[in-house]
Amino acid sequence: MSNRHAAARPTLTSIRLANQADATAINKLVTANVGLGQLLPRSAEDIQRNVARFVVATKGSLIVGCGELAPLSDTLSEIRSLVVSIEARGCGIGSEILGSLVTMGRQKNLPRLCAFTHVPHPFVSLGFSIVPHTWLPEKIMTDCQRCDWFRRCEQYAVVNELSWGQSGPRGTARTI
Repeated sequence: MSNRHAAARPTLTSIRLANQADATAINKLVTANVGLGQLLPRSAEDIQRNVARFVVATKGSLIVGCGELAPLSDTLSEIRSLVVSIEARGCGIGSEILGSLVTMGRQKNLPRLCAFTHVPHPFVSLGFSIVPHTWLPEKIMTDCQRCDWFRRCEQYAVVNELSWGQSGPRGTARTI
């Protein structure tokens, strides 16, 4: 990569819990990536209503990434809407957000986390396992049945059994 491209990429300055003022920027990030086929659509109202479940990565006052920890049941929460702006990709920001969401799940004593992803290796490096979609009926009932890709999904289902072992996820996770 040339220095010109490296200089254009923002450097991560912090990961923090999102607040209401962040909802518009989160919506823009999510919407931009729905069009690329990487995320399921979310309404601006849904993001606004659930913004407290998000973390954001910032460079100065600019939000360059986000992710949400959404409950699906008493025993399962989903990491979703995990996205990094195109300009900030390749700097490890997505992995930092993911690590923060896993840490948040542990702090909340959540027994299991799941995600559906096109890129499973960052999840696997934090202790997730690739599983059949049918192992996540809560997700299927909540979102999958309404999805255009239902029964022909190209994403990997991943699960982390947080209650199995208390040594913490492999890799590093930033406390928020």
